[in-house]
Amino acid sequence: MLGLITGANRGLGLELVRLGLAQGDSILAACRNTDGEQMTELLTLKTDYPEFLEILQMDVTKEEEVKEAADKVRKKYGHIDFLINKAGVLFEKMKMPGDCIRDLDIDMLRRNLEVNVVGTALVCKYFIEQLYRSVCPCIMNITSEAAHLSPKGYNYPAYSMSKYAANMYTQKLRNFLEEERKELHMRIYMIHPGRMDTAMGKENAGGCKEM
Repeated sequence: MLGLITGANRGLGLELVRLGLAQGDSILAACRNTDGEQMTELLTLKTDYPEFLEILQMDVTKEEEVKEAADKVRKKYGHIDFLINKAGVLFEKMKMPGDCIRDLDIDMLRRNLEVNVVGTALVCKYFIEQLYRSVCPCIMNITSEAAHLSPKGYNYPAYSMSKYAANMYTQKLRNFLEEERKELHMRIYMIHPGRMDTAMGKENAGGCKEM
């Protein structure tokens, strides 16, 4: 199986790369930056699995970069079997100072939506044709319990909005493929991976093992 994983240089994305390689998959690891300290572990994996791991520079918020990466993969491989949209951001803390309505940072809200929603849509847009060519295609969009509608709690409003929108987008993909491209038998999942001790999830990790 050949799969593309975004946000692949740290945290959950890195662990998914490691897991895929361990079970014999070939992995395309997409990262916003392909240098710096955060690349150390991924580059080590590249050394260990030189024939099974390819690192792609791809900022999911930059349409031209996503398109170029998709063209490169299409020319080299012709298809992918699975896509894991892991790239995501969380800029808020559990308790933000001030009034969460009056003091909402709109630029931060836009950035959450740009990465967590628009980024996912861009990757799907430019890689979907390669998934169509697979005999066993699958899309997994990493989401969060923060998208759950609840009458209590007001933490992470920008992040929660973005994940709710990502869930809706995923459901619309599922509906379209079921109604219009049923012959593909494409599996589509929105997955809350649980609370993890990563750079992004550390505040809520509790006793979870560090990644």
